[in-house]
Amino acid sequence: MEARAETAAGAVKAALLVVREGGGYGGDNDREIDLRVDDHPEPIEELVRLRGLHEMYFGEAKPEDIVAVEGEVEEEVAAHLMRLGYLDRGDEGGSALFDALGQFIRTKNFEERERERGYVDRAVLKSMSEEDPG
Repeated sequence: MEARAETAAGAVKAALLVVREGGGYGGDNDREIDLRVDDHPEPIEELVRLRGLHEMYFGEAKPEDIVAVEGEVEEEVAAHLMRLGYLDRGDEGGSALFDALGQFIRTKNFEERERERGYVDRAVLKSMSEEDPG
């Protein structure tokens, strides 16, 4: 289904509204998803992109997407955190690694995806791998 509309002024728009009782952020309202794109040359594609961001910031992680930060995962997390400037070389293990991971998560506003110390959400790992250190 494609929802594309052109206004009299020529602006192209798209919107997505999903309503569920208590579905809003913190359960304070019923708007689970309320996204709108105004005046964009590709509004559907932009709405899809925004939906992905919404899922990253507000979506719930599935239990199978939570992994222990050990072995190869620990090496991957450390490498990303060093590349992004959150962790100094030589501090790859122990509490410095987990402190840096927490700092990355909170800096990126991924608090909804933060897990107990020693675990990470695969979506956070994906975001770290795609992040440009620039």
